[in-house]
Amino acid sequence: MIIPIFLPQQGCPGHCVFCNQVELTGQAGCVDEMLVETTVQAYLSTAKTRHNERPWAEAIAFYGGSFTLLPAATQDRLLAAAGRWVRQGSVGALRLSTRPDGIDQSTVERLVTAGVSTVEIGTQSMRDDVLQASGRCHSAKDTERAATLLQQAGFAVGIHLMTGLPGDDEEGCLFSLQRILELRPDFLRIHPTLVLAGAPLAEQWRQGSYQPWTWGRTLRLLAVMAERCAAAKVPVIRWGLMPGERCQGATLAGPVRPDLGEWVRRMVGLNYALTGASRWAKELAGADGPVLLVPEEDLSLVTGHGRWLLRHWQAATGLSLEVQAEGRRLKSSISTERPLWQPLVGPWKFFIDEKKILSFDKEELIGNERI
Repeated sequence: MIIPIFLPQQGCPGHCVFCNQVELTGQAGCVDEMLVETTVQAYLSTAKTRHNERPWAEAIAFYGGSFTLLPAATQDRLLAAAGRWVRQGSVGALRLSTRPDGIDQSTVERLVTAGVSTVEIGTQSMRDDVLQASGRCHSAKDTERAATLLQQAGFAVGIHLMTGLPGDDEEGCLFSLQRILELRPDFLRIHPTLVLAGAPLAEQWRQGSYQPWTWGRTLRLLAVMAERCAAAKVPVIRWGLMPGERCQGATLAGPVRPDLGEWVRRMVGLNYALTGASRWAKELAGADGPVLLVPEEDLSLVTGHGRWLLRHWQAATGLSLEVQAEGRRLKSSISTERPLWQPLVGPWKFFIDEKKILSFDKEELIGNERI
């Protein structure tokens, strides 16, 4: 369990066009040590015990806003209040999020002294024109510099990217992703742009100067991004904003889905199955009841949401397909532990008349050029 302490838009030097964290979190005003104390106590009161001892949480995380651009004294007070829980053994670590231009050598030294272990950088794009159009007021080089400073100091580094920002397109998003993957972050968060009530982008949307991306366009791009992250073995720990009533209620337009991560994996699975169909088109076309065998952990991706994947398979290939879970057909010989960077458990296998004609191993699964 990670205990979140939200700092909605605090420390931010401007107002990004897509942002309204007050609406998303339901919080306003400054965070102080008392709020840290009461929030941690509330979470620990419901936490599971660790090794049958005291309740324990993985980390305290300062999210939202730009933590390292708060006044230095405020940073010190908040980190000291959170650090007390780490020192007494109730919490494992401290983490925070900030902007790329909120990291310099003195800031890194402060965070090291305070015992912070993970820093998430709100990059959003590596295209300077898109950053300018989004009101970000920093450059792609700021992200490169910040990531390097943090990595050299031993921090785990996460990076946030967004799709569908003003002036961006699929090529630009994949360009940004490639530059980020070259920095070798420990993890990513990838968020489609939503039009939030009260955000400057809402007015652009009403005036017709900004058009949010459709669900289909977004999903197709995110699947490609997932495949490229998997090929680089960089996990995406969250797709989209945190789900919940506030997010749903604050969204005026855009591809909002509470289960976006599952949909990304499902789209990767469809790409995967269609690749097999293309490679073995003749064998499948003449087959009597081809069977797709998938690990049991992946079965819901195939059969869920009204058999969405199967319906799209049939529309694309003109073939019907029976699906079976590997654990129910024969003893599985593969590991069912899925690394965070891997979108599917894999491998998925095609059978015709009980004879296996195709099996993609994990390297084929994550190879972007093959999917």
